[in-house]
Amino acid sequence: MRRNQSGATIVVVISVVATLAVFIGAALDYTFTVGRNVERSAKMAQATAIANGCLQNEYMYWREICRCQPAHNPAIGVATSTFSSIALPAQSQFMNVPNFTATTGSGSNYTVSNYSVTALTPQLQAVAGSTIPPAGIGQTATSQTFFYRGRVTVTLPDRGIPISFNAYQIFEQQYQNPWDWAIFFNDPLEIHPGPQFTINGWVQTNSSLYTGHSTLTFGDKVTYGTNWYIGFMAGDGDHNGETPAAPTWPSNLPPVQGTPGQPFGLNPNSIFNTSDPNNNNDGYHELIEIPNPSYPDPLASQRYFDQAGVKVVLASSGSTITATVYDNSTAASTSSLGTTIGVMTYNGGSKTTTTSNKGSTTYQKALASTMMSALSLNQSLQDNREGATVAITSLNVGTITTAVNNNTLTGFNQIIYIDDSSATTGNERAVELTNGTQLPTNGLTIASGNPVYIQGDYNTGTAPPSNLGTTTQPTGSGYTRQPSSIIADAVDILSNNWTNSESTNSLGSRPASNTTINAAIMSGNVPTSNGNYSGGAENFPRFLEDWSNATLTYYGSMVELYASKQATGIWGQDNVYNPPTRAWYYDTNFQVHPPPGSIMIVTYLKGQWYQQ
Repeated sequence: MRRNQSGATIVVVISVVATLAVFIGAALDYTFTVGRNVERSAKMAQATAIANGCLQNEYMYWREICRCQPAHNPAIGVATSTFSSIALPAQSQFMNVPNFTATTGSGSNYTVSNYSVTALTPQLQAVAGSTIPPAGIGQTATSQTFFYRGRVTVTLPDRGIPISFNAYQIFEQQYQNPWDWAIFFNDPLEIHPGPQFTINGWVQTNSSLYTGHSTLTFGDKVTYGTNWYIGFMAGDGDHNGETPAAPTWPSNLPPVQGTPGQPFGLNPNSIFNTSDPNNNNDGYHELIEIPNPSYPDPLASQRYFDQAGVKVVLASSGSTITATVYDNSTAASTSSLGTTIGVMTYNGGSKTTTTSNKGSTTYQKALASTMMSALSLNQSLQDNREGATVAITSLNVGTITTAVNNNTLTGFNQIIYIDDSSATTGNERAVELTNGTQLPTNGLTIASGNPVYIQGDYNTGTAPPSNLGTTTQPTGSGYTRQPSSIIADAVDILSNNWTNSESTNSLGSRPASNTTINAAIMSGNVPTSNGNYSGGAENFPRFLEDWSNATLTYYGSMVELYASKQATGIWGQDNVYNPPTRAWYYDTNFQVHPPPGSIMIVTYLKGQWYQQ
């Protein structure tokens, strides 16, 4: 029996040992598997980080290609802001980075290959060769999105079975018309109204946003590029001692930091330089200046000088002022003035010459006759903000409207450029728009390197009900407001009650009357500095009258891309103006029918990231 019991015990022991061995083996295998999974997961995370870094590098490279070459931006010179001829970077323009091997911080070698950026269709399918990608689907007349895909393959060795995968990211190039915003500022945006002030429509600044009053209400989305301050900008001495208060905004749309939108998608740090001899690359103010043909022009074809169908260039010598009219429809190059079709000369206030050459075609003769009938050079007004008497080139807008609507100027793109480059400190020049109640069908854009004064109702038809103060309707019965923009060094609004001859009167003797303006405005401001407030967005269009008992009804969009170079008088001086009651509205019509001419705001975005 003892011998049998010993044998049974040995069997039990062997069974237990075998069972334990199985468990230990399973445990070791599990531990090994877990360890390998942890190890591979760690390497996968490492590879993912490497891929993400490579894709960020690709994105930066792709964006810089787009931002540094004007040929990649919308073709200009068409009558409306279309996208039919946008040239975008094609695959052949991107870098060809060879495969390379590098070492991670932990000492592991890895290989990066297939480093590329590919243009895509709206359905995210690759576009072959150098073909320009088509625009995205579901776009509007003022907004388009184009797609590219970055790719990189990352491989890490791992005990004979390497970890390898493809990482992808979608890059988006979004083109938007600046008139999609109620207020768009390239520089710091200050909004400090006294009375209640509501802004309908989008608001964007590429820099910092300053809001210091509870009387301000945002009705739509607000984005800023750098910071948002509930307070006042350094250098603003006009709000000393005030306690800042937050504005009001929709509960689901607080102001947020956003991606800056760049005019034409260009990198200002790469294309602008104020220290070199080239005076064509000094900043965005170039958009309204005449280029110097002796130097390269980074904004060639983007300038309103280039876009205009007709140009009026003025020169002064003593008491003699000469205006030369050019037809730009046949210009041989973007820096060309075009064909001279008319010359008008004033000497000592009297017209001495009305025409020198009216062109060779029926269109040129009609254009010359129309423009010289609309122009008057012998006026001036006192601008107390500038502390100067300003010589005025007056443009009768109604004359242009009649000619266009009567089909006298068939083929005219309805963009007018006027500039008097003889303007200097002490010899200020400007353009005054008169009789602008009716604009041509399909609109009108007037651009100038000088300040522009808008006198009286603009783009309203007959006197609108809004001038009675009882309704916000901005047009008279039977008139449809046309897409319109005014582009200038500065823009002043003069009421229906204004006369140039009474501009020297004291402020109390310059009473304004209710006035309505329907137009987009792009102009400069005088930045806050040295204790002087810029005037903020609430004073972006400037005033010279006592508006205490008058309302300015405004339908439009306000865009600031540069500081004023000519109208540099500081805001807040005595005997200049009293503010109007502001009934201001974003004109949503711009989202469908933008003004003639083209200027685009481009945003570069990183989209979906995925791997295979």
